[in-house]
Amino acid sequence: MRDIVLALFIFGTIPFILQRPFLGLLVWGWLGYMNPHRLTYGFAYSFPWVMLIAVITLVSLAISRERKRIPLSAFSVFLFLFLACTAIATIYAADPPSATDKLEAFAKTLLMVYVTLMLVNDRRRMDWLVWMIVVSIGFYGLKGGVFTILRGGAHHVFGPPNSFIADNNALAMAFCMILPLMRYLQLQTANKRVRIGLGVAMFLTGVATLGTYSRGGFIALVLVSGALFIKGRRRFTLAIAVIAVGLVAYHFMPTRWIERMDTIQHAGQVNTLQTRIQSWEFGANVALHRPLVGGGFDVSNSLSMWAKYGPKGAEPRAIHSIYFRVLGEQGFPGLVLYLVLLFISWTCCTRVRRRAKDSPPDSWAYDLASMLQVSLLAFVVAGSAETLSYFDLSFQMMAMCALLNGVLAAKRSVPQGSDAASPALLRTPGDRSRALASGAAHGRSGG
Repeated sequence: MRDIVLALFIFGTIPFILQRPFLGLLVWGWLGYMNPHRLTYGFAYSFPWVMLIAVITLVSLAISRERKRIPLSAFSVFLFLFLACTAIATIYAADPPSATDKLEAFAKTLLMVYVTLMLVNDRRRMDWLVWMIVVSIGFYGLKGGVFTILRGGAHHVFGPPNSFIADNNALAMAFCMILPLMRYLQLQTANKRVRIGLGVAMFLTGVATLGTYSRGGFIALVLVSGALFIKGRRRFTLAIAVIAVGLVAYHFMPTRWIERMDTIQHAGQVNTLQTRIQSWEFGANVALHRPLVGGGFDVSNSLSMWAKYGPKGAEPRAIHSIYFRVLGEQGFPGLVLYLVLLFISWTCCTRVRRRAKDSPPDSWAYDLASMLQVSLLAFVVAGSAETLSYFDLSFQMMAMCALLNGVLAAKRSVPQGSDAASPALLRTPGDRSRALASGAAHGRSGG
């Protein structure tokens, strides 16, 4: 029954996507982040829904009157250079078939990131994109928080199977990345019920992060909580949510969870950290011997590469660090480009905060830039012990940082009250055309 309902819903969105490609971007993101098909049990489970919607969105974009130009910026240029770097590394990969498959999947992700750069051109669309991300991953935050409370924290919280966030550590990182976006929506909504609902969602998502039993996620949660206080405003409700999560952790979580978190203080004695360090050494050794191209995607799956470059006595495993994974797979040029993308994203938000700080009409941009920086902080901290170097959410958030800077700059360049200031906020190209025609008629009658 779930399969039929999901299929009917997705197929039902196709006619609307063909009219409005931005809707296709939202549906694509919902399928990619929430993975609702992984909650079914029949034909819908393995059907390529994400690919289907991506193709339809591209067709819709091609035939629509939306702009087809990718905004030229440092981010869009370096993103292309990083993709080119991964393509070159794939040519010389240690495991060509696996690397080629990964390159294809990564290129598809970046293609939709470029579609995001083309379609998200105003505040309204930016807010819809944020809502889509929050609802998609927040679903598991609500579900996981309730599950943790009802089960007394006795069981781990996991994400949907066969997805980017299936692993408990990856899910915890995703939770920490969306908490700031929930806070942004809470700050900007005028509806009291929505604000309360988002507050509850933040609390349950924080509890769900505890329920993942992820030590990296716990550290990221503490840092995100502190950063929200530093960069946010209206801190009273935030303080209530943080204190409530802290009380749950202290009084409600079982001894097993407390013992696991306590190992953070004795990391050197924990076997999992030792094996992670071994994977970091492997990635670094691969890059030192193949500095320009690395070992290609999924080099950690190659037993022959582990035999050559792995530490003595180490067992082959995935490289548990977004930085060492990129280093081992794409070489030093790939790591530099990856770090540059993160730096550009952070500085874009810094510029927005500086421009919007003393401008009340731009307070939304100030809040969003602040919260995107906290999300990036969660990613770079939790990612230091995670494998999600190519997590699609991280690249879309980087794109949002660049877009926010562009949207605010474009708004500042248009005189207030001019006809050119409003068309971008209208719903369809037809609406914009009618608005321009109406404005022209008004100008003639007034002249």
